[in-house]
Amino acid sequence: MKVGAKTDKGKVREQNEDTFGYRETLFVIADGMGGHQAGEVASAIAVENVLATAIDDDPITSLQNAVLKANAAIMEEVSKNEDLSGMGTTVAILLLVAEQAFISHVGDSRIYQLTDGKLTQLTNDHSFVAELIKNGSITEEEAKIHPQRNVLTRALGTPGHLDFEVNSFQIHDGDKFLLCSDGLTGIVAEKIIKEILISGETPQIIAERLVEQANAEGGTDNITVIVIEV
Repeated sequence: MKVGAKTDKGKVREQNEDTFGYRETLFVIADGMGGHQAGEVASAIAVENVLATAIDDDPITSLQNAVLKANAAIMEEVSKNEDLSGMGTTVAILLLVAEQAFISHVGDSRIYQLTDGKLTQLTNDHSFVAELIKNGSITEEEAKIHPQRNVLTRALGTPGHLDFEVNSFQIHDGDKFLLCSDGLTGIVAEKIIKEILISGETPQIIAERLVEQANAEGGTDNITVIVIEV
């Protein structure tokens, strides 16, 4: 397994509120939100807690625990500091075990799988525009310029019941996985992302090229990517 990763604040934002990390076969990215650098805090807490979660013989329960632990830690931090009120974050987690990929996510950070030249989005965006696309109100192209494109329907740090997904997928020899924040997918077309992924470059060079592409197309948001080649 080879891994490459890159994060960048982009060309518009003053700070980078994305955080990423990985250990062994566990990978996570988080895209924070909230004023007073609160988004930066939320995403860092999420990644730290996910990576600190023990992974046992039950990967699905392990990922469920990781998400719940991260959410509880963010809520606790908010309760201790009023300045952080309203902070939250997306999270996208990938765990590779034997021949299976286990994923969990909240929000609109995405996970893709590239198999034999076919790029598949494994996650469903938890966002307002994703709901509009789903019911046919707008197209995917219209979603990219929609005034409410950054509005999430689910995020870590939200009081009450947290609704999130855990799924598993088969791994094939030579597969590539991409974890990314919407600073990439909100601006770069999937066709271009796929072309860069199948370029034959190392995962690190691919990660750097994806970030460069997002910046070349405006860099309107923080951009974070992790690329894994099996």
